Amino acid sequence: MDAPYFYLVKFWVHPESRKAVLDWLDSGHMADMVALPGFRFVRRVKLEQESEDGWSGFMMIYGVESKAALQRYFDGPAPAKFAQQRKQFEHHLRMERVFGAVDASVSAASVPG
Repeated sequence: MDAPYFYLVKFWVHPESRKAVLDWLDSGHMADMVALPGFRFVRRVKLEQESEDGWSGFMMIYGVESKAALQRYFDGPAPAKFAQQRKQFEHHLRMERVFGAVDASVSAASVPG
C-alpha cells in the first residue's frame, strides 16, 4: 500500500442502503477508480464507529502517483459520471473528501529492535 499521494473518502451510509451502496462499490466503482491513470490502489475500511444517528461508517483510501494525477481525475469526466451513479443514494449517503501528500513514514522494518 505504497503511494506518495492519497485521496481519502470517508462516508456514512443509512442502514437501509448499506447493501446497495457496497454492491455498487464492489461491482465496478472501485475497479473503475484504480483503472484511472495515476491511481495505484484502493482499500475500503469499515469504520468501527457509527454516526450518532446509526449510519455505518466507511473510508476509501486511494493511493495516487501524484497530485497532478489526482487533479487530472478531478478535471476529467469521471467525477460527474460517479456523481450520477450515486444519485440513487443521495438521501442515504454522506461523504467527506480529503487528499494530500505523504509527509512522513515509518514502518516496522525500519524501527530497530
